[in-house]
Amino acid sequence: SVGFRFQRSQVQILSGVQLKMNKKRTYLIIHLSFSILLALPPLKDKNIESFMIARYDGDTAMVHSFLSENFTYEHAPYVGLGIDAYYVDGSALVTHVVDDSIQNQLSVGDRIHELNGVIIDSNGMDIRGPVGEIQDLIVTKAGDSLFTALKIPLSRFQYDQNASLFLESIVKYSEAWYDYDIEIIKIISRRNQFVVHYEWEGSKHESGPTYHFSAIEIILLNKKRTLIEKVEGLWSEKQFRDQFK
Repeated sequence: SVGFRFQRSQVQILSGVQLKMNKKRTYLIIHLSFSILLALPPLKDKNIESFMIARYDGDTAMVHSFLSENFTYEHAPYVGLGIDAYYVDGSALVTHVVDDSIQNQLSVGDRIHELNGVIIDSNGMDIRGPVGEIQDLIVTKAGDSLFTALKIPLSRFQYDQNASLFLESIVKYSEAWYDYDIEIIKIISRRNQFVVHYEWEGSKHESGPTYHFSAIEIILLNKKRTLIEKVEGLWSEKQFRDQFK
């Protein structure tokens, strides 16, 4: 019995030593990780180019390595109804509401059948007009078959994404295209921000038509200039012209 007590106490001592070693190892890993973060060099033009390429390539691991914990992507503002809707079986199905203030009129799952007297078809909804102009909608609410007439004014919206939603969106975008090409026209850097002008083109199918767009975005860094805290899309002349009928 003495031997048994000795062995048990010995096991307890070894467990305590092992626990201290584990704590030291954990502290060392945290310390090294923190030291590596502190040692990260400030982002340069070439890093921003790598971020942009990885973003449109759907490389979430690479993109995530550039983002801070509080990352936000602010899409370019636009004038509209504040919803995402896609043509499904003869109507526009509401899949996302940008601003909660419109929830009392349109919600996810609602179907829009007419817009300003025009029946919705596979071409989608042509929403044009200045802020405040009333849009006449015929809808059926989610889970209901009763047609309801709504009058909703156009508003100016800006859709924000956190890091998680941003990463999800770049994967969906990259999967939608057969091939693409991105050209960085110019990068202007000053302190903790970059202004990036770039052009993108891509096709959805092999030998299919090529689509183009040009964009300017402001990329804001954290105080140490080691990670990206925000990407801001800018209002374009096209968005201004698209308001006119």
